[in-house]
Amino acid sequence: MRRSFFVFGLSLVPFVTLASCGGDDPPAQTSSSSGGASSSSSASSSGDGSSSSSSSSSTSGGSSSSSGEPPWVWDPPVVPKTSPGCGIARGPIKGVKHTTAGGRQFHVWGPTGYDANTNYPVVVMYHGWYTNGPGFQSWFEQEKFVENGAIVVYPTAAGANGEWDLDGDTDLVFFDDMMKMLGEDYCIDPSRVLGFGFSYGGKLMNRLGCKRAGWVKAVSIADSSDWGDYKKCGRLPVLVTHRTEDSDELIAWGRNARDRWATANECTNATVDGDVAHNCKVNTGCKAPGSVTFCEDTSIIDPGIPGYSPDWKHTVMENYRLYTWKWFKAL
Repeated sequence: MRRSFFVFGLSLVPFVTLASCGGDDPPAQTSSSSGGASSSSSASSSGDGSSSSSSSSSTSGGSSSSSGEPPWVWDPPVVPKTSPGCGIARGPIKGVKHTTAGGRQFHVWGPTGYDANTNYPVVVMYHGWYTNGPGFQSWFEQEKFVENGAIVVYPTAAGANGEWDLDGDTDLVFFDDMMKMLGEDYCIDPSRVLGFGFSYGGKLMNRLGCKRAGWVKAVSIADSSDWGDYKKCGRLPVLVTHRTEDSDELIAWGRNARDRWATANECTNATVDGDVAHNCKVNTGCKAPGSVTFCEDTSIIDPGIPGYSPDWKHTVMENYRLYTWKWFKAL
């Protein structure tokens, strides 16, 4: 374990350490049988946001299937820009606990001075292994990096060790249920939802982005890796940020995620400079609304920083948390 930072009082997890918030993840997947599984969610009858029929060999972008059936084509959903919760006054929104009908929990943090008549974008924060939503929030604190301009949500995985369902539809349905509840209780803009996953949570962003493109405006994959077969994917903006010296989730795995999404979004391999201060490169030629931005954090963690141990390198530094919000805000 790295960086002993214990959080007490969390009933779902016996202990939480900062190192455990996504630490010791399994290696990046080289193959998967996932993709195209059907979802019971009302958001999409096929699990992919399209009502088109297709064979399991169809791929993103409408390539031909080996069965001779017409190519699968993604049909972007029409998503509302406001929600039933607008106009309902609320007090301070600081870690408000919600439970879905299926028993899944998530906690909500809102802007200071929440305005019930402002339809806020939503940032959904997906944690890593061996923690839960409140444990992740206690150290990541993304609500401090959205310029008081978003509803920030911390869902909790159903897995005993904080694992998300990377291959099935369990967490796609959970996402659908969360968004329905958020829309009923808060004033949100459902067309502007960012899925932000760190470590193991970042792996889930590959599936969420693939199967809920449009319902989720964009995804950020932070110090994580690719996962799944990327078949029958929608297109959307994807941000991959990764620390060069991360020894838990290797930088090569982040580059793999970038390359897989460049294919799914029908981009070229050519890149142009993005945000220079954050060492970002942007793939060219992507098919709208898709895009791929890859930012490599080459900074070195100073062992003298209070609370950090010399070997703890698996994190998202604060400036990249803020950059992720600014990147999303600009979409």
